[in-house]
Amino acid sequence: MEQVVNFLNIRVSLILLLLSSSSAFSQLLPSRSLVTDKEITGFSIDRTDNVFIAFEGGAITKYNDALDSMVSFSSVRVGNYNLIEAWHGFQIFAFNEQFQDYILLDRFLTRETRFTLGETGLLFINLGTISSDQNLWLLEENQLLLSKYNIKSRELEISVPLEQVIDNSDHNFSFMKEYQNLLFLADKSTGIYVFDNLGNFLRKIETIGALHFSFYNESLYFLNANVLHEVNLYSNESTEFTLSKNDYIGVLAKDKKVLLIRKNGLDEYLLKKN
Repeated sequence: MEQVVNFLNIRVSLILLLLSSSSAFSQLLPSRSLVTDKEITGFSIDRTDNVFIAFEGGAITKYNDALDSMVSFSSVRVGNYNLIEAWHGFQIFAFNEQFQDYILLDRFLTRETRFTLGETGLLFINLGTISSDQNLWLLEENQLLLSKYNIKSRELEISVPLEQVIDNSDHNFSFMKEYQNLLFLADKSTGIYVFDNLGNFLRKIETIGALHFSFYNESLYFLNANVLHEVNLYSNESTEFTLSKNDYIGVLAKDKKVLLIRKNGLDEYLLKKN
């Protein structure tokens, strides 16, 4: 059974996690936690701080800002959604690498539309996400090919060979997301690659070891071992928060808060900067 635990009344001296940073003194203050019965396979947050979590087997649950369960979707087919996206409007996107398809759900998780990726003509898609114009960004890891697929015309609009971009043959792509008309692609082995909305490579952000990332306003958040990093996308100013745990698999950013995701739950922290 899922359980939400509040920590706000715990003595501050026992819960402060100090920031390791040369620019400022900051703290992470534990707020609440969510424990889940099933393993988490995907997670996302919308613009109103609702959290969407995909579980092993294919179920997706929507939580409000207080981490109360609101509605759930149960797939008729057992299979894991390894990337979900709730940021771009009223549709929830969920990608299934195993079955090479994706679904679109309404914000109440009641209306499901399923699409196969076989019609794209691509061989095997390792990562897929929805773009701000409601089309698809798709990655073929074996072919080192990044593509944008137009859902309505059923055509590939953009195809970007990545041989000249990826500077390490030992790559491990884990997550991608479009944000502020830029596409961000995480490679655990080398960093986060940034492209414009036409697929042109812009730069690489050094985040070796990061499997996932999140955004709030102009800040990028990612985890590496037991450190939470916050990096300004434009000034490159960074802050590092040292954590007491190293079992987190991802982060979701909110206003002055972060949600750190574990395989069987998540912990919410308040961000305090002096």
